[in-house]
Amino acid sequence: MCSRLVALGDDVLVVCADEPRGSGDAGDGVQVRRLPWRLKIANTNITPRLPWVLVQEPWDLVHTHLPTPWSADWSVLVARLLGRGSVVSYYNEIVGEGLARRAARLYAATVQRLTLGLADRVVVVSDAWRDQLVSAQPALADKIVVIPTGVDLVRYTPGERGDGSQLLFVGILDRFHRYKGLDVLLAALARVEAPFELTIVGEGDLRGEYERQRDHLGLHGRVRFAGRVDDDELREEYARCDVYILPSDFAPQEGGFTLTALEAMASGAPVILADGAGQVAVDAAEFGAGLRVRAGDVDGLAAAVTALLGDATERCRMSAAARAFVERRHSWDAITDERRAVYADAARAARERRRGERGIG
Repeated sequence: MCSRLVALGDDVLVVCADEPRGSGDAGDGVQVRRLPWRLKIANTNITPRLPWVLVQEPWDLVHTHLPTPWSADWSVLVARLLGRGSVVSYYNEIVGEGLARRAARLYAATVQRLTLGLADRVVVVSDAWRDQLVSAQPALADKIVVIPTGVDLVRYTPGERGDGSQLLFVGILDRFHRYKGLDVLLAALARVEAPFELTIVGEGDLRGEYERQRDHLGLHGRVRFAGRVDDDELREEYARCDVYILPSDFAPQEGGFTLTALEAMASGAPVILADGAGQVAVDAAEFGAGLRVRAGDVDGLAAAVTALLGDATERCRMSAAARAFVERRHSWDAITDERRAVYADAARAARERRRGERGIG
């Protein structure tokens, strides 16, 4: 989206944590300011310099994202203090286990509530999330805009598929992403008799646990852990897989349109998505781009995998439907236009607020 904004003549600066450390710029004329960090809480890098950078830079409007509490909260607060516009993209709840879960609930009821209330516009990816936020904070009703997740249709394109047996899973392998359902997928594959090879892209502190599960189930020669890969390698994995699988079991955390599923479909891969993947599981199945299964249903997932592995004609039809689905509903070109309109509304709201404050003064 930033690349498209620059091409349209907008000045764009991305401020983010330097992770992976020493990463290069995005290219396409997008300026990137990478900030050092020393502490990471869950998936959020704590960047002490962020508030100062936000005060120092001459921006008109900031677009930030939740769930990344530190950066989102500071961005919206500084925007309000400086009389500038702010947009928050809200994707999903912050959850955790034990103490982390209690902390997430406390944050949602206090700081997050304040941040969303101060933002000029809030973008969500589905009607379900709009309804949930409005139910929790009725005052947000007039500022929420529904815009689905976009996917780069140039970067991700159909390629030569595999030999009919190549399965792919992409996700972070840590305790915060256990809901992705990799354990369910491994259990299901132990019941699949057809030839297959599953490639698992991702890294995290649960990798050893998943590797032990693989070995215990007798899948050592059929499941490959690729670890963390770069963008080019990821595109290659999408392009050559025969089926992409995401058996997520917690829709509130996926946010509605998980990006990896859209990237896979843009690459022409049929998908098998559990209900926990959110709205994309419903839409992809209705469009004929893949199969939908119940979250946590090992037998149902095994049956879906078996069905697609054994039907080359259906995989070919779904491949074309998958690409058509993202072209019709998730093109970044159309979504960039929608977001620019949101930016204009947010900037206008900030100007009106400033005029009102001066009038009161």
